Amino acid sequence: MFRVLRGFVLPEAACEAPESSAMYENLFKKLDLNEDGRVDIAELQAGLKALGIPLGDDAEKKIFKAGDTNQDGKLDIEEFMNYLKDHEKKMKLAFKSLDKNNDGLHEKRNY
Repeated sequence: MFRVLRGFVLPEAACEAPESSAMYENLFKKLDLNEDGRVDIAELQAGLKALGIPLGDDAEKKIFKAGDTNQDGKLDIEEFMNYLKDHEKKMKLAFKSLDKNNDGLHEKRNY
C-alpha cells in the first residue's frame, strides 16, 4: 500500500518544499467531490477508490479519527495536510527502524 500512496505521501525533505503543499492541495481537490472545501468520509472513500486506492472503511475511519482535529466530521485542507505530514513522519520512522544499515533499503532475511 505504501508504494501506491508514495506519489501522495512525499519524502520528509519534500514536506518542507512548496511543491509538496501543491501536491497535497491537488489530492485534496480530487477528493473534495462537491467542492465545498471539506472532505467527508464518503468523499474520501469515493475519491480514493476513483484514484485506485481503496483503503476500506477501517482505514478511512482511522484517517478521520486522527485528522479531524475539530471533530466536525469533515477534513478541511489544513487538517488533511497535517494528517498527511504526520502520517508520513510515522512511516519514515517505522522504515528507519527497519533499515539497520541506513542504505535506504529494508533487507529481507530468510529465516
